[in-house]
Amino acid sequence: MYTPSLFAEQRPEILAEAIRCHPLAALLTPGSEGRLSASHLPMLLGENALMGHLARANPHWKEYVAGTEALAIFSGPQHYISPGWYPTKTEHGKVVPTWNYVVVHVRGTLTFHEDAPWLKQNITALTDQQENAREDPWKVSDAPAD
Repeated sequence: MYTPSLFAEQRPEILAEAIRCHPLAALLTPGSEGRLSASHLPMLLGENALMGHLARANPHWKEYVAGTEALAIFSGPQHYISPGWYPTKTEHGKVVPTWNYVVVHVRGTLTFHEDAPWLKQNITALTDQQENAREDPWKVSDAPAD
């Protein structure tokens, strides 16, 4: 992604906050047939990793080529900026339209977990991330046991 240096954010705490505020990522990976796979999924930012969940029915996890780079794209607020919004338009007219946006790209390799305790903890954390702001948050333990 081209980012002019004036607008490039490098502070880890700011990037982490953008991910926490906008946790739905577009996950892109190369597939075994040479085609890109993409899935949108909420992710949690852990100590040294992103954690998400792909359903077994989603073919994305089966098509991923182990050890290849994955890209998670988190999109935050965005809006078109008209040249008419700039006061300098009337002064000299040297303005152009642009687009203001917040996007975080995270690259790495994927690891898939199949053990039930890890999966339950991950699903619980992902659910809690979204439910905690609700007055009466739903918990994974509220789901039927089966």
